[in-house]
Amino acid sequence: MGHRLSRIVTRTGDQGQTGLGSGLRVDKDSPPIETLGAIDELNSWIGVLVALSSSQATREIFTLVQHDLFDLGAQISVPGTPLLSRAHLSRIEAAFEQANAGLGMPEEFILPGGAPTSAFAHIARTVCRRAERRLFSLAQIEHSVPELYEAGGAASPPENFGLSYLNRLSDLLFIVARLENRADGRPDVLWERGKSLSSGAAA
Repeated sequence: MGHRLSRIVTRTGDQGQTGLGSGLRVDKDSPPIETLGAIDELNSWIGVLVALSSSQATREIFTLVQHDLFDLGAQISVPGTPLLSRAHLSRIEAAFEQANAGLGMPEEFILPGGAPTSAFAHIARTVCRRAERRLFSLAQIEHSVPELYEAGGAASPPENFGLSYLNRLSDLLFIVARLENRADGRPDVLWERGKSLSSGAAA
């Protein structure tokens, strides 16, 4: 297998533009790049979770997720390409069902926190939601601007399992945040309505 990256410093983006996989040059704050940036940030936070979790199951699941997110990014960089596949979605759904099997419903809304890995999972969850919003906006643009997906050689907007995948992934991250607290011997951090105004809490 040859080297996919031949140079790291190219200087081609010094004027605020970059190239997509299709060869199209776009501004660095354009919707495709904003979407790719959110997915890259998500992947980085998941990398922190993989690096620090003591759970082999969590590390294995999210290492595959990291590869999926690169698949998604590669597909976004070529407008008109189908975004992930039914197989990607089925696997993330199976991972969710397996992870959630031993957990009951929370008694109240859960606050991010507890074990460090739980907190990192919550950060990844919120970034995942942002990536989902960016991908939705991008899909709306691609549907209304045929030139974008036609540049990738497609005759119609692509099939999009990416939105469903990110939606399921954020749910999985929520469940794993709970599991990380359980593995660390900590309870869920539950929201208490009006806690900051309760007696003894306010200065």
